[in-house]
Amino acid sequence: MSLDILFSDKKALTVSGLYSGIGKTLLAEYIVSIINDIAAIKITINDFFTLVTDDEKSIMVEGKDTFRLKSRGAKKVVWVRSKEEDIEEAVQQALYLINDCKKILVEGSSILNYMTPDLAIFVCDEKLDNISNLKSSRLTSLKKADIIINNIRDDSVTNHNAVEKVCKEINKNIPFISLNLKDGAAVLQTLKDVLSQRGF
Repeated sequence: MSLDILFSDKKALTVSGLYSGIGKTLLAEYIVSIINDIAAIKITINDFFTLVTDDEKSIMVEGKDTFRLKSRGAKKVVWVRSKEEDIEEAVQQALYLINDCKKILVEGSSILNYMTPDLAIFVCDEKLDNISNLKSSRLTSLKKADIIINNIRDDSVTNHNAVEKVCKEINKNIPFISLNLKDGAAVLQTLKDVLSQRGF
């Protein structure tokens, strides 16, 4: 069964990114803090096993991404730890655990191989300097993104035009927004505008 069919009665958005540590969870935290009654699915790829859980003891481990999402306002959080080839089935299981939620955020890049959300956000930074360096799941995420957020670090000396040029080689007309994700006020204002336009 296609994930798009399972998401058809829900408003879904995804947060994917260039690499681990780019700021996906930080951005997702802002999102769940401003959308009421939203559930979150956190996808972690591993090579060894697949496990889908909403168990509070697993979710509420201080410092974990799942803890951060739940603490910032997600109504429910499901953690999908999955081998790449099992993602579609694992996310189906996750959806059954949050079936009563009509708004869902999915954090992870590989998910975009299996669904087209109502809104897809891709987070990048100055390390996006060459298309040939992208893993296939990240390339798919960038191609399917509706908005790119270029995460500017405080000490960054990046050439934003160069990063935008690479992004637009892949996704020609995509909105490209440069923000420091640690600047909460600016991020929240931008997200409120974007989410409102998309019916969230």
